[in-house]
Amino acid sequence: MDIQHAIEELKKNFKIYDDKNSLIIHSTGSIDRIRAEPYFVLYPENTMDIQKIVGTAEKYKIPLIIRGGGSSPTGAVVPSNGGIVVNMKRMNNVAVSIENGYVICEPGITLKELNEILKKYNFFFPPDPSSVSVATVGGAIAENSGGMRCARYGTVKDWVLKIEAVLPDGEITYFGEETYKNRAGYNILDLIIGSEGTLCVVTRAWLKIMPLPRKVVRIAAFFKNIDDAALSVLNIRESGINPLVLEYADKSGIETANKIRNFNYPAAEGGLVITDIDSYSDECNMSDSLKNVYKIFEDNNAVYITDTDSEMEINNIMEVRRIAFTSPGILYKNFIDGDIVVPLSNIKELLIRLNNLRKKYKNVFLSICGHVGDGNLHPQIGYDEKYKDSAFKEVLEINRIAIDLNGTISGEHGIGKIKTELLLEQFHRRNMDINYELMKSIKKLFDPDDILNPGNFGL
Repeated sequence: MDIQHAIEELKKNFKIYDDKNSLIIHSTGSIDRIRAEPYFVLYPENTMDIQKIVGTAEKYKIPLIIRGGGSSPTGAVVPSNGGIVVNMKRMNNVAVSIENGYVICEPGITLKELNEILKKYNFFFPPDPSSVSVATVGGAIAENSGGMRCARYGTVKDWVLKIEAVLPDGEITYFGEETYKNRAGYNILDLIIGSEGTLCVVTRAWLKIMPLPRKVVRIAAFFKNIDDAALSVLNIRESGINPLVLEYADKSGIETANKIRNFNYPAAEGGLVITDIDSYSDECNMSDSLKNVYKIFEDNNAVYITDTDSEMEINNIMEVRRIAFTSPGILYKNFIDGDIVVPLSNIKELLIRLNNLRKKYKNVFLSICGHVGDGNLHPQIGYDEKYKDSAFKEVLEINRIAIDLNGTISGEHGIGKIKTELLLEQFHRRNMDINYELMKSIKKLFDPDDILNPGNFGL
């Protein structure tokens, strides 16, 4: 590694940001369990800039940490081995092609900015992680992000047609095609999506888009026990209703939201289930779906049900869900993010077992929320420093519960640098150890000198 010669070479084309503020900002992601400063930061403006940066890093064997909005909670954007952080925010151009049903965009634009542009055409990009205001297209592709509309639309991988990328040797290439169907060779595109920036640098993406619904009605139901809430979710899925959103927030989240936002929602023991029904034109079908959802909630003993198409109230109800996600970080100095998934048939057992952990770890705050419509929950933990050991024991137990229930330790937040041991445990318990060996071989094939985001997945 020859950092001094790299600086001299890069200074010919780029401004080097090595002031203390820049280094601190780029030393961590959204949760600072892991913190390490880079050597310096660069802001490329186009694909050719990326090619020059990658070429220099390869030449002098310096790690590159590719960064979007920095909202990763797993340490995926932390420069733990020093290196250069490449902030992609200035690469934010967009070209909308309604006739082809896609948008071509650079990686630095946020998903919120993208959807604000698409709204002018009455279209939208469906994946919507909770960090939508800061999460970038490049970061969403690197993490295969999900979000609240996953119950219907799936994750980012289901919406990427093609990418332009710079490989670690500096070659510019493409994966996928700008067509809705493509069976030309191995599906390397899906290998790149979710690879956490370890295989190449995405510089452009062709993303599928959808028409905006004309109307959305949000239904919120509060339950006296977890069994009824979980059964409602399964009944909605079994009924043939195709909700736009199917979300959950527990009692802790509701109480925190009431306190912080001065809401007055029932702090029901079983928590809150949120369902969105939408319509493109047929009001009758929407009415039928609305009645069916109401009946399911009533049959499962909901203590309070409300529905609204008011934008303000729609946002207020979802704010409860959002605060359930962030409440440990609001109430406690120390915050640990949770991200687990189980088959839908095991959602009830998962909620019950997670709720039981409150009794076992009484000094640790637990807020349970998530995308129950696709089995993805976020058990969020807050704790005082003196209870750190208990908090980390609970985190371990939460992830092992997911594995026990035929689930996985990550649905959308990834592995980064903090979940490698759990990943290996999951593979081992599934008799899938070969998967990790293949991952190491693929990393070596793409990036033999380990330049790109080293340390993610433990690679």
